[in-house]
Amino acid sequence: MGTKRYAQMCAVAAALDIVGERWTLLIIRDLLTGPKRYNQLLEETLVGIGPNLLAARLQMLTEQGVVQRESVSGDGRGVCYRLTPSGEALRPVVIGLASWGLSHVASYEQDGLVRAEWGRVALEAMISVGPPPEVDESYEFQIGDEVFHVQCANHVARVVGGPAPAEPALIVTADPETFIRIGTEQIAVLDAVLSGKVVITGDSTSLARCLRLLDLELTGAAPAVVDAS
Repeated sequence: MGTKRYAQMCAVAAALDIVGERWTLLIIRDLLTGPKRYNQLLEETLVGIGPNLLAARLQMLTEQGVVQRESVSGDGRGVCYRLTPSGEALRPVVIGLASWGLSHVASYEQDGLVRAEWGRVALEAMISVGPPPEVDESYEFQIGDEVFHVQCANHVARVVGGPAPAEPALIVTADPETFIRIGTEQIAVLDAVLSGKVVITGDSTSLARCLRLLDLELTGAAPAVVDAS
């Protein structure tokens, strides 16, 4: 691997030997939302990593069976990277870190890079805390150029990429920065709605269930806050 190992007979140390290097977990974070090309990672989501370091990290993750290379459909020379089942098994680890990190974002990086797909990761972290609704329904989030939804069924809530397959009970539209600042409690939901930075379409009871799921509050909310059209 070309890096120093901890040389400890410990599961945590063994895991960190593979994913503990700088940038490695962020590569995995970005692949959790779907396959990516090398240039996508280098130029869009991992700004600052450097091409040689990214190539080395991807090679190491491939050798360890965490990531696999595959051809891009319709592009004879195109290659992308996706998580293997072993890499996908790191989802709860990354989501757990995201859940823990939500309370630290505000003090860590005020003017850092913001990506809509990171909002999807944050959303997964938020629903891992709140109780799932008793009603089967979906909530669609249109965040920047990304669309994803929360599917609630059989007392289980999960985040899925793309639009809701059926008419969602709620549609939330926001820019990525506002969405992440709400999740990190830097902006109150009500303030974001009243300022026009967030638009919510649906009924107030579905909104209440969604907010409970995300462990958020809409203090002083009135039915007029929700656009029922």
